Amino acid sequence: MEKQLLYFKNFIDNLENYQKEEGKEKDTVKKLVFYGVKTINRFHKEQNETLETVIERFQLISFINSIIGLLTPNEFVNIFPIFKEYKGHKWEMKDYFYTKRYIDSLDKDKPIGTEEEVFNFLWEYHNWDITEFMVENMSCISDLRRLEGQPSLIEEWASDNGIKTYTMHEDDKGNKFLIDKEGKTTKVSKPRPRYLKVVK
Repeated sequence: MEKQLLYFKNFIDNLENYQKEEGKEKDTVKKLVFYGVKTINRFHKEQNETLETVIERFQLISFINSIIGLLTPNEFVNIFPIFKEYKGHKWEMKDYFYTKRYIDSLDKDKPIGTEEEVFNFLWEYHNWDITEFMVENMSCISDLRRLEGQPSLIEEWASDNGIKTYTMHEDDKGNKFLIDKEGKTTKVSKPRPRYLKVVK
């Protein structure tokens, strides 16, 4: 929790500097990106978030994405270096070489650009801080949809693929149960430990 507050304080300090500057110094922009990503990654969601808190989180993430758009790919690599994993081809995942090829296909001296271009850039980028930031980004969008009465991203995907989804609830006695979209209730049964056997 202390690290999150430290990152957030530095983010706010640099945001105040950014608002005062007329030329929008690159050094301040880089610090805003670094502390902004770290703040979002250390953010702990509350159990029962309100629509207002999710909207605030979404606006903060959107602001950070717009600031990232001011940087060139080379400047971004200096802030969050590409993670040095080299066996992506073996595991069919992003790695150093994949990200390097992607960045080489871009104009390295041109800013990353719009929020959509930033999203695509970060999606292709291999750095664990950025991966965590993207997870928080998608999670926030999903929470926003859910609180507005729409299905979350995973619920929509499951529905499109014919997969049933359930929500877990707990009664006043502490018994857990599942409810599907049709309102059918299913009792949650605890798995029997392997060392217990049925005696005949």
